Amino acid sequence: MPLTIEHLPAILDALPDPLFVLSESGWYLGVYGGTDTGYYHDGSHLVGCHLDDVLPAEKAAEVAGQIATSLREQRMLKVEYQLAAAEVDGLEDADGPAEAIWFEGHIQPLPVSIDGERAVIWIARNISARKQLEDRLREASLVDPLTGTFNRRKLMHDLDQHFQELQRYGHPCALLMLDIDHFKQVNDQFGHAVGDEALRSLVRVCKNHLRVNDLLARFGGEEFVVLLPNTRMEEARETAERLRSQVAGGVGVGADKPLTISVGVAQMNAADASFESAIKRADDALYQAKRSGRNRVVSG
Repeated sequence: MPLTIEHLPAILDALPDPLFVLSESGWYLGVYGGTDTGYYHDGSHLVGCHLDDVLPAEKAAEVAGQIATSLREQRMLKVEYQLAAAEVDGLEDADGPAEAIWFEGHIQPLPVSIDGERAVIWIARNISARKQLEDRLREASLVDPLTGTFNRRKLMHDLDQHFQELQRYGHPCALLMLDIDHFKQVNDQFGHAVGDEALRSLVRVCKNHLRVNDLLARFGGEEFVVLLPNTRMEEARETAERLRSQVAGGVGVGADKPLTISVGVAQMNAADASFESAIKRADDALYQAKRSGRNRVVSG
């Protein structure tokens, strides 16, 4: 039997993703599909409501602007946005995902007017799983797989960000460069598996004695950098001494071989050409600490 106009409501209601018909002035004219409560909430009660009545003011204005853009440019508009049931009036207790949902919205102008007003269809697709995967991949790209701390890529990004804040707002920032003393001997004598565990132990001790906003990153090999936002040289040196002392008392490869670290301390200066200048000062100070006997802190 051929399809007829009578089949259209059933077809629309069977759509896997919700389809909204929205007028240019922001009224919900129709809601279809998206009935799987594992992915969506039932939005049928929105018919006859206005954006301003059911959405927070900021989100309502954003949706209205996207409708206007699609109609003005007469093209399909693709947008990504996050929305929780608690943000939509009437969905607070509805069946559906408990967490906020990431949507990909496809907004298409209708070729006909409805009650004398232009309108769009808005198809909302749940892309939360994709977003979660993207977040995991992004996080993995910023984390050192051996030690679980941040890697050099993340460090460089944050160094640049804090350097710009220093130049723009005068926010102080310091950094520590630390290195395990005689680490090659550990690998040679005990093997790389023991050396790897020593690196992880060092990270645990450091994290236990750093602030929430401090950033610890593996710079390479047995070298680590600690980024200390809103910190001046004297405070940074105190932090370095505390870390040096805690590592000496809590990291080792056996009772007969405690490990120690040498630390170089530097502060970013507004006159620096880039954050690289502070890294060089910290690196120079680190090597001075090593040449001076190791297990010590030197300021650069």
